[in-house]
Amino acid sequence: MQGKENWIGIECEGRLFGLKTYFIRFKVDNIPTDIMHLYFTREFLLQDNAQEIIESYLFKKYIITIETNKLTYDNITPNMKVKAHIIYRIEDSIPFDLKETDSIFIDKDTYNVLCFNKYQAYKVNPIDYSKDIIK
Repeated sequence: MQGKENWIGIECEGRLFGLKTYFIRFKVDNIPTDIMHLYFTREFLLQDNAQEIIESYLFKKYIITIETNKLTYDNITPNMKVKAHIIYRIEDSIPFDLKETDSIFIDKDTYNVLCFNKYQAYKVNPIDYSKDIIK
């Protein structure tokens, strides 16, 4: 939910698909008691106290997801890398134009590559977010 500070929804991306989730963009408010999954956005990581706040939840009852990108990845601590589910976002529209049977390669350097076929990717559409609610 672009522009919203916090919201509740069903995770529709990644390995935690289907979990009722409390999404946190700027600050943690009262977390509803029926929430088990906290999702910290990449905007949250830009705050001065983000590491301290996220680490305070790592060893509680919650499953933690941290969304990051090239700009915010260095803000993730070793504890976060071990205890949280990391979503690394890459903004690029070209893969959406490929056929389902085409492949996507992410190169670190020569012979150090991540690769997957487009048909293996989760496909998420705006309708998947339609049941999100603003807290």
